[in-house]
Amino acid sequence: MKLMPLLLICLCIITLSPLPCSAKTLILDGTLESRIRITQQINFDVTQEVKTLTFRSAVPASFVNKVTSQTVDGLDIRFNPEPASLLDDIDKFGNRFKKARWENLRQDVAVTISFNVLIKSELRAMESVAPFPLRDISKEDAVFLKPTSLVQSDNEEITAISKKLTENVRAEHDAVNAILNWVSDNVKYTYNPPQYDALYTFKTGKGNCQNLTHLSMALLRTAGIPARIVGGISLKRQWKVPVEGGFLVQDMGQGGHAWMEIYFSDLGWLSYDPQQSRQFTSTRHIKQTHGLDSKDINDSWSASPYLPGYSENIEAVFGNDDVDIKLRTSKDAPRAYIMSNNLIARAAVSLPPIQKPEPIPKPEPVVKPPPKKKGSIEFGNMEFPTLVDIYQVTGNEATRIFDKETAEYVTSKYVYAQAFTLDNTITLEGISLAMRKFGGDGTLYVDVAKDENGKPGFSGERSLPVSLASIKFRPGYYWVDFIFAKYKEPSPVLSPGRYWIILRHSGEAIVNWFFIPGNPYEDSDDTRSTVKGYKWEDLLNYDFVFRVKGRVR
Repeated sequence: MKLMPLLLICLCIITLSPLPCSAKTLILDGTLESRIRITQQINFDVTQEVKTLTFRSAVPASFVNKVTSQTVDGLDIRFNPEPASLLDDIDKFGNRFKKARWENLRQDVAVTISFNVLIKSELRAMESVAPFPLRDISKEDAVFLKPTSLVQSDNEEITAISKKLTENVRAEHDAVNAILNWVSDNVKYTYNPPQYDALYTFKTGKGNCQNLTHLSMALLRTAGIPARIVGGISLKRQWKVPVEGGFLVQDMGQGGHAWMEIYFSDLGWLSYDPQQSRQFTSTRHIKQTHGLDSKDINDSWSASPYLPGYSENIEAVFGNDDVDIKLRTSKDAPRAYIMSNNLIARAAVSLPPIQKPEPIPKPEPVVKPPPKKKGSIEFGNMEFPTLVDIYQVTGNEATRIFDKETAEYVTSKYVYAQAFTLDNTITLEGISLAMRKFGGDGTLYVDVAKDENGKPGFSGERSLPVSLASIKFRPGYYWVDFIFAKYKEPSPVLSPGRYWIILRHSGEAIVNWFFIPGNPYEDSDDTRSTVKGYKWEDLLNYDFVFRVKGRVR
């Protein structure tokens, strides 16, 4: 089914300058400021009597560094039923926890944590003269150089890579960037990893926010740079960074999240998110705790004779949300988009390029359709969890995992598109999207549009509609299949080139499309959105999950 030509619309198109064709670090200037009311609802599902249940939960606190500040007030913690005992627990790093204990429970437990938070990030140029290797690190800060079971900074392979990455570097800032660029280019975000430690991440090239943070910290610590993990909450509220001809949309899932802080001898501790930002974190990051590794920062609970089921829901109401950001310049690494303020490293000297180290084993390469022989093919960004694990159980103890669902409500005012590239001519048999139905009515259908100057064009193929009523309600995410030809009709043929999958709908459908953070499929300009249907002014910092089936001709 061919797309209808849009000749009348074409007459109205406004020509935009091309967006960046390759990913880079975007150097920003300006401010972010948000005041937010957070409500964290935690529930334990008691199906039969529980003799004892102990729950240790992190309490958010105020902090300030050179760029980012967080002020917390109005903290209110309520329990139903009331615990038999409630203690304030402050650990060796100064983190605050509440430790509640219930006895002889015969009903579900609800914990409601509410607070106000004011977060500011001042993205201004600043200077660092911190040398590399670092000197004169205080005893208090040197604690965060220690190896742990999750941050194996004493491992020989990790040490060797760190040494190669920082060879000939004279400024700490340059050493930090070399390490973090390498992690960004070599680790693919994945859900429900079996392990969260640095060595597992190093060997597999996969992991979630805990994995990325642990590996980054291991490489930094072995280089003599103190680094500590931060535990907290991320908020799913978009903010946009202006780029040439449009915007880069920053978006995260709402729930637990881990990032880190890195110590500079002249600037103190600065916030870094290996997935998104350097030298600052946005007003979508709410810090709760920090420590040597994720064992120090996670909520945990234990029970006898069994562990009740755990669930969590976080709501965020923004009282104000001011984003006043300008793009000053950019740098050509890493491959994924990273935001940063401008840090000038005065200790840096002109040196020959750093020798590129041997890469760590990467995730399995994307299976695109380059085979010469004819036959069936299947390719795409196909890994996704049916359900996202939010806690890990060991015996009668459980630990919260810093992970959460990432998906877009794609039957909204925005239209979304995901790109793929063909190296061979194929007969298109179908496309599947990882989705979840929540309600409504109407239909879903998919356009496959040819690329025009890095954006979806006006020619291509349209799938048959899928009635929302034909999609069953079920938990988690699953494939929704779209076909492109009726019975006995010929399937469409796609020649080599770049194409965009565009999800469209009719009626009042309520559907989410799952995405993976960090643009793991082809490049960082291969996901877009628009509110006008043809401008495609927004680049997205993630890739949707999709599958293409066909036959090589």
